Amino acid sequence: MTTNLTQGTIAKELIINGIGLHTGKTVYMSIQPAKVNSGIVFQRTDLEDSPIAKVSHLTVEENKRGTNLKIADDHIYTIEHILAACYGAALDNLLITMDGPEPPALDGSPGAFYNLLNETGREEQGKDRIVYRVKEAHTYSDSHGTITVSPSKNLKLSYTLSYENPLIGYQFKEVSGIRETLVNELFPARTFCLQNEVEELQKRGQALGGSLNNAVVVGDDKILNEGGLRFDDEFVRHKMADLIGDLSIAGGDIQGHFHGIRSGHFHNVKLLKELIKSRKLVRVQPEPDYISVEQIYEIIPHRYPFLLIDRIVEMEVGKRAVGIKNVSINEPFFQGHFPGKPVFPGVLMVEALAQVAGVCILSLPEHQGKTPFFTGLDRIKFRKPIVPGDQVRMEIVVEKIKGIMGRVYGKAVVDGKTVVEGILKFTVM
Repeated sequence: MTTNLTQGTIAKELIINGIGLHTGKTVYMSIQPAKVNSGIVFQRTDLEDSPIAKVSHLTVEENKRGTNLKIADDHIYTIEHILAACYGAALDNLLITMDGPEPPALDGSPGAFYNLLNETGREEQGKDRIVYRVKEAHTYSDSHGTITVSPSKNLKLSYTLSYENPLIGYQFKEVSGIRETLVNELFPARTFCLQNEVEELQKRGQALGGSLNNAVVVGDDKILNEGGLRFDDEFVRHKMADLIGDLSIAGGDIQGHFHGIRSGHFHNVKLLKELIKSRKLVRVQPEPDYISVEQIYEIIPHRYPFLLIDRIVEMEVGKRAVGIKNVSINEPFFQGHFPGKPVFPGVLMVEALAQVAGVCILSLPEHQGKTPFFTGLDRIKFRKPIVPGDQVRMEIVVEKIKGIMGRVYGKAVVDGKTVVEGILKFTVM
């Protein structure tokens, strides 16, 4: 499924029942198709008002033994295996409803989920898939482990595992790029724990649903599971499969080389959040090289008669953008704004510049789905009237973004001459 360039959802509803690995609670899970650009959304039907939460860096919490989703005042625990399976099956948009706090463990591997999703089928949705690339190296490290990422043309994973237990010992593996390769080599690998960890985990309310049917248990001198391991290096393979699930939190495919050293869910999610916050993770420009009005609808909230841009023809997400406005005599405001000698209202030209800036800023992963508001204007100059028949080229450059506040320089050009320019200040909420 590596060649899927458009978004996809599941072809029909899939029902899965089972016991959660850590909570030990039986859960009924329904995976349903969802609209384009919905993302992966979970719903807890057992909670009051059946709250929902979209998987993103804003809703996911890092944890040592699993990746958890905040939902209302509660959580859904251990979502990394189902997220990895969705990546493997190239499923971008799903509604996953559950009547409990944790997905079924199945056999303890992402592969079990992937096989069910793959058998159910994929429906193409006709919109470009979301793809991010790492533009600068970054590392997250603590006393337990380290994970580093560097730019790469595709997804590449390396992992170094080191345990004192001789049955695990030192393991290293590297897998690159092709989705089928990641699925075949990593997804069958099961979660694992040391036998001497089980009692302590259960005292902390974890591994309550764990068994030899859904986890590899490693004793001092043998693997307790009948049949042993699926691979000699099943442990490092599972760590890498978990990493794929955690990276899926970004909401799209990632082009980057990730190398974990004794790292886990906590490190993976921390790294991803820091990449997004530092803007070292950028969205790849969709093909074709322009952003159509239909795509603009999906980024900013403006609609007729206040959507004032027709197309984005150039963009570096979070840095600069160029938009086009074709001025027609049929614009609704010309009925009341100098109808005998129609002139495009200057304040609306400033608003159009702000909308181009909005597309540029709201395409950043940390600002997607938010709304921009003016906080100020500075040095606005109107140099020449804009009239019906003009094509306006709107150029904006982001001068500063800090948290939810920002400032851009914008200018509007007609026939090579600047007609409006100035500084626009905004907040994103």
